[in-house]
Amino acid sequence: MLTRASRAITSACLGAALTFAFALPAAAKGPSLDQRTGEGAEASGGSSGGAISAGSVQAVIETSGQTETRETFRQSVSVPVPRRCWYGPGSTGKAYYDYWGPGGPASDIPTLDAYRAQGLLHDGYEDHATDTEGRWYEPRCAAHVPVAEQVEYMLSHPGVYVMPGEPAPAVEESVDPQVLAEIAAEHMQLPTGTIRWNPTLEGSGATVVNTETFVWVENSTTAVEVTASVPGVWSRVQARMTSMTLSAPGTDASTCPDTGTPYSPGMTTSTCAITFTRSTAGMPVKDGQTLPTVTLTATATWEATWTSSLDPTARPLGTQTLTTTGEIPVAEVQTIVTG
Repeated sequence: MLTRASRAITSACLGAALTFAFALPAAAKGPSLDQRTGEGAEASGGSSGGAISAGSVQAVIETSGQTETRETFRQSVSVPVPRRCWYGPGSTGKAYYDYWGPGGPASDIPTLDAYRAQGLLHDGYEDHATDTEGRWYEPRCAAHVPVAEQVEYMLSHPGVYVMPGEPAPAVEESVDPQVLAEIAAEHMQLPTGTIRWNPTLEGSGATVVNTETFVWVENSTTAVEVTASVPGVWSRVQARMTSMTLSAPGTDASTCPDTGTPYSPGMTTSTCAITFTRSTAGMPVKDGQTLPTVTLTATATWEATWTSSLDPTARPLGTQTLTTTGEIPVAEVQTIVTG
């Protein structure tokens, strides 16, 4: 008889046996559990797992960072993540014993009887042969998960019997850490900030044609940390802004190394600036504006790396962009008032 201690070294041989244990054709499985016991289909006593539809688990995405004014921010959202393998509620002790025990339906099906004969049933299942209140918690895998991965998960997650009032086994979802990292990056919530500029004409806020306009994004950030987690697994993304591009119709684009420097009296240079070559006078007034304006777009490029609870090695995750826009009046004047 195969013991649990020896299963790890014989998993290759067990692959076929375990496959028909949790992926049998419908005709070979015998009656469903609800037909046998009146219980729901989730509590499947006909196998020690079940290649079932994947479903999803909620991942918590937490973003934290600090704005350029040193204000901290923290945001949290929940998003669904495809499941791979997990612990799920199975049958009662009686239902499990009635199906797998001596003389049970499994004994009449050669493949299931062979599975039982190899000693692969839940340890101590005979002790719960008459119990109708306690329940087995069993390893389960989604149908799309490769068989080798299913075998490894199921051999390392034996069934656990839980009596009423006792806590269920800790839920340890088997979710691909890279998938978590990618989802974290996609849901990274960054403060878009507000575009500010100088010079600004008193009263209108307009900048001036053919004059270098200093630009900065107020309440923006240049570094964040995002963690995506499900019970038992987390991935952490660390992202930083590497550049910001300014663009507007009728001007040459400008690339900045940061989000710009807030203007202060006496400033003569800035890390982020753009020059408008024509006035907006005579252009249509856009919705929400009182003067003709041009749309200035600030596109920040972010690079990221990720680590996980399973591997501390930082791995590149590619780049993302974050766009902020502002409507700027552009005037042709002789006198410039800054402030």
